[in-house]
Amino acid sequence: MGALVGPYEVVLATFQGEAFLDEQIDSILRQTLLPQRLLVADDGSEDGTLARLERWRRRSWVPIELLPASPRRLGSRGGFERLLAASRAPFVMPADQDDIWDPDKAQRLLRAMAGLERRWGAARPLLVHAGLRLIDRDGQPLAACFHHHQGLDPHRDGWLDLALQNVVTGCACLLNRACIEQALPFPPEAVLHDWWLALVAASCGGLAYLEQPCQSYRQHGRNLVGAAGWSGQLRRRLREAGSSCGGQQRLDDWIGPGLRQLRALLVRIPHRHDQQQQRRIAAIERLWSPHPWPRLQAALTLRLRKHGLWRTAGFYLALLCWRPLRSTP
Repeated sequence: MGALVGPYEVVLATFQGEAFLDEQIDSILRQTLLPQRLLVADDGSEDGTLARLERWRRRSWVPIELLPASPRRLGSRGGFERLLAASRAPFVMPADQDDIWDPDKAQRLLRAMAGLERRWGAARPLLVHAGLRLIDRDGQPLAACFHHHQGLDPHRDGWLDLALQNVVTGCACLLNRACIEQALPFPPEAVLHDWWLALVAASCGGLAYLEQPCQSYRQHGRNLVGAAGWSGQLRRRLREAGSSCGGQQRLDDWIGPGLRQLRALLVRIPHRHDQQQQRRIAAIERLWSPHPWPRLQAALTLRLRKHGLWRTAGFYLALLCWRPLRSTP
């Protein structure tokens, strides 16, 4: 079966979550390996979320701690950044407020993390993530595999593979302390907490993926990201692309955030002085050329691609039409 690594804690971000919060917390507290703490940050809920958290705190056999209220809304990325900064355990599992964990989720992820540590060492940033099944708001099955539903290949997890297409879902991952420390504080360019954490682990350490789903990922119309399906995403992106060459803001909203995040990664990761890395850094800088052909050549040099022919073609079309802002860092 393999040895397990040390204790872990769960960090849970909540906002207007009373409808599904009880099922999620109950599934966390039914793990075959319990966390040493459940740390919660609420983002200004005005429903019954805080009351439900207080009820769980009073009766839970696992300590539940709620961070003090923030003076302003932080959103998901800011909330998880705050939670990770307040975490203390050697390993941390982020949690959404509306999912349902399998009882052995923590045990399986921790065992996989032990394998990563044997390969890379505990001092390197490491991340394990697993598959998810999709359910509707009533808990009825929608799809057996999130990644297949989205048309994503979770095994494409090199840092340049992740530059354009994130395959890590934060609510289905386990982080080691080195990954958290290397990722914090999040740069302003970080798009999503899980995408940034995946890039840090891929560039400085390693990732592992477990095919078997570890939880049910609920889709209810209010998910921050959700699972629209690859065909729905493709139709939306093609509509945007069709109207984008005359609208630079749409183009920048589409490809700009990921490219800025990639640039921020070069600032964060330890400097590497080998020639291949220097060529990659120079190519990434050329992505910001005011002229389209140097941008195209740079992307081809880096072999940047999304998952699937149509997504990749859409990216390159957008890259040719895009005009990077001179003020972009």
